[in-house]
Amino acid sequence: MGPLFWTNIVSCMSTSTLRSVLFLCVAFVFSISLTACGGQEVERLQTQVDSLQTVNDELSRTVERLRTSVREQQQTQEETTTLEPVVYFPSGSAWLTDRGKRAIDELAQTINREYDGRAFRIKGYTDSMPIGDSLRSIYPSNWYLSAQRAAAVAHYLNTEHGIQTPTLEIGAYGPKVPVASNETREGRQKNRRVEIVVDGQ
Repeated sequence: MGPLFWTNIVSCMSTSTLRSVLFLCVAFVFSISLTACGGQEVERLQTQVDSLQTVNDELSRTVERLRTSVREQQQTQEETTTLEPVVYFPSGSAWLTDRGKRAIDELAQTINREYDGRAFRIKGYTDSMPIGDSLRSIYPSNWYLSAQRAAAVAHYLNTEHGIQTPTLEIGAYGPKVPVASNETREGRQKNRRVEIVVDGQ
């Protein structure tokens, strides 16, 4: 049987059939190679397979731990409530305005009525505008300004409404986590704020 005979056979095969034949040939050669290598080579390959399986198992456990951690964080976030209204501040100031005091008075009623004795956090924020030279001796940074705003709200709640909780946390976030664009005047006004967040039971 000459080369022309084999050429005709190959031309009659479909692509999938030809691939199957080639795969069987490769598998046959690989099987012969393993046999020629002997038991030691097979044992070495099996050891590598076992090692890879161990690594895969460890990765699976790590992924599951990370998933559990994410679920716990999501659950914690879902168990917090941001109270309304939000307390707003003038630019470059931690002084409470009359409007701000009225907002805190309303918040105090909500806390006493619905969250008495619960732990809560007072979170202060600023816009992204840098502190001016004339105010830098009072508020060295936006972070410091946001801390003073949160402290002002906490002090008012305590002195004017007698609100004390087992755990009172004050957070300073500066210009982080804006709720509106700092490119507009209206947006910056919304970002100069203090929020009160009540932890879940």
